[in-house]
Amino acid sequence: MTSGLRKMHKIIWIMLIVIVPVLIFLSIQSIKQPLLTDSDVLLTSEESGKRAVIDNEHLSISIDEQGSSNTLQLILKKPLKSASSIVYAVSSNQQKRSLLGVLDTKGIYTFELNKLTESITIYDEIKKSDIINIKL
Repeated sequence: MTSGLRKMHKIIWIMLIVIVPVLIFLSIQSIKQPLLTDSDVLLTSEESGKRAVIDNEHLSISIDEQGSSNTLQLILKKPLKSASSIVYAVSSNQQKRSLLGVLDTKGIYTFELNKLTESITIYDEIKKSDIINIKL
């Protein structure tokens, strides 16, 4: 390496020592949403008007009954063994299933329910089988 290249190499490394920590700090500051940890998922407050349907070590399901529609809150405490889990709402005639959403990682999921919804089904799309059926 020539003396000019050594000098340029030294200047570049000194600049990187200053720039990299500044970029890391700015990237941390740019995170807008709060991150959920395991302890955040386990601590859920019961609000008035909510009715708990299931609360076990894997998941917690509650329904908030409102005027025209219900809100389903599903808290996935541990990941499901199924890689593809879909939540369906089953109406009272047992023939009509409406898609609510997909469960992928642990966390809090909120879905809007119709007043006519009688049960909830979590379905494994890959194995084509029901994981759990929950009567409301």
